Amino acid sequence: MAVGDQAQAAGFPLVPDTGEEGRVRWGGREINRTRDLIAAVKALLPIGKPGYRTASGISTGTADPTGGVDGDIYFKILD
Repeated sequence: MAVGDQAQAAGFPLVPDTGEEGRVRWGGREINRTRDLIAAVKALLPIGKPGYRTASGISTGTADPTGGVDGDIYFKILD
């Protein structure tokens, strides 16, 4: 697989090898664009145990479960 094929398939912009946009002087801009992409992906990740539980559909409580969707996991805490 050629360099950049996976990025292009994922919809990320590629840095051209030639032309005005491929000039070395725009290197800082491309580094910042890469950092923006990393920040966007990082913002999609849950934070901490509660975030991962919520994202995966896991919840707990003392009452009987209500609502939810197929595939959710509910742990009932017994007294």
